[in-house]
Amino acid sequence: MPVYKYKAIDETGRTVQGIVDAESPKGATDKLKRQGVFLSSLNEVRQGKARSFNPFRGVKISELAITTRQFSTLISAGLPLEASLTALSEQTEDARLGEILTQVKDRVSEGSSLANALNEHRRVFSDLYINIVRAGEASGTLDIVLLRLADFLEKQAALTSKVKSALIYPIFMFFIGGGVLFFTMTYVIPRIAKIFEDSQKALPLMTVILIKVSGFFSNNILLLLILLPVLFFLAYRFNKTDRGRMFFDRVSLKLPVFGKINSMVVISRFTRTLGTLLASGIPLLDALKIGEAVLDNRVYSKTLEEVRSNVREGTSLAKPLRDSGVFPPLVTRMIAVGEQTGEMEEMLTKVADIYDQQVETMVSTLTSLLEPVMILIIGAVMGFIVFAVLLPIFNLTSTIG
Repeated sequence: MPVYKYKAIDETGRTVQGIVDAESPKGATDKLKRQGVFLSSLNEVRQGKARSFNPFRGVKISELAITTRQFSTLISAGLPLEASLTALSEQTEDARLGEILTQVKDRVSEGSSLANALNEHRRVFSDLYINIVRAGEASGTLDIVLLRLADFLEKQAALTSKVKSALIYPIFMFFIGGGVLFFTMTYVIPRIAKIFEDSQKALPLMTVILIKVSGFFSNNILLLLILLPVLFFLAYRFNKTDRGRMFFDRVSLKLPVFGKINSMVVISRFTRTLGTLLASGIPLLDALKIGEAVLDNRVYSKTLEEVRSNVREGTSLAKPLRDSGVFPPLVTRMIAVGEQTGEMEEMLTKVADIYDQQVETMVSTLTSLLEPVMILIIGAVMGFIVFAVLLPIFNLTSTIG
């Protein structure tokens, strides 16, 4: 749908400007008239000007966090909801988010609630986001819940960024080392092996092993290039099924070191999500249901489904969490204390902060250890190849000598 930038005069005589989406210039004019503004200029925003809009590109969580904090500031300053949405759509650097905010503003202008307008863009706004906004609208504390949302999103963005940045170097080293090794085994070694075969001399065991492995790769290179993408595709399709997702999620939690980090990230996300929802006035059962959707791990989601069933029957939250065997004692004990003291939200936030700190520490330690370990592994593999190539040469020169 085309997007138009306009300048107009509102009912108070003040000059306003913004963007509006419509099928045609006439449709944009009619929409603005219904909003009570009188158009003075209207220009279509062309793609490629200022900001490029890609409908298939998502909105970064960090950009959404910044916009949410600005939204809270505008609302707390007394700016009307529609004017706040207009200001946000104009100043955001993300073209997709600007387009969505314009559509949200139009729906609000037509009489929709903010939560219902956000609900039409579920690819950007999660269940957690929408339900917290709905609770804020109902209680008249929209600026406060938006501030909580901004804090939550910033924490999630910071944690995700730390984990990703820690994994960049190992992944980079893996692909570079793997590429060099593959080139060596399929191109370099077969040519050296031909020289050794022509000499008709007995070869050391290291050299024989190297030649056999190189022969397997070079003789089956076409099969490997076809088989590997097929295996990745089948794994991807299997992961889309409930059974496959559960299998991969279980494996991800049992991996050495990485499994513990993954588990702590999930627990941190759950406790911070639940704490934010409860602090915003969402009932516990509804908060647990939303928490299931945002965890992105079927093992924990399945556990929370059973926990929610027990809580619905009147059980405290800490007991089924403890009985599940999935959540560590620290989590269940602090939640139990929160239930007894009536400070559940504060306890959940403290648990999330503790696990965020542990994740940061473990990731930093893992990064400092992975670098020398990967260098050592790559060095050992390349050293084996070098010795396997040089040993027959040394034997040949000593025989000639």
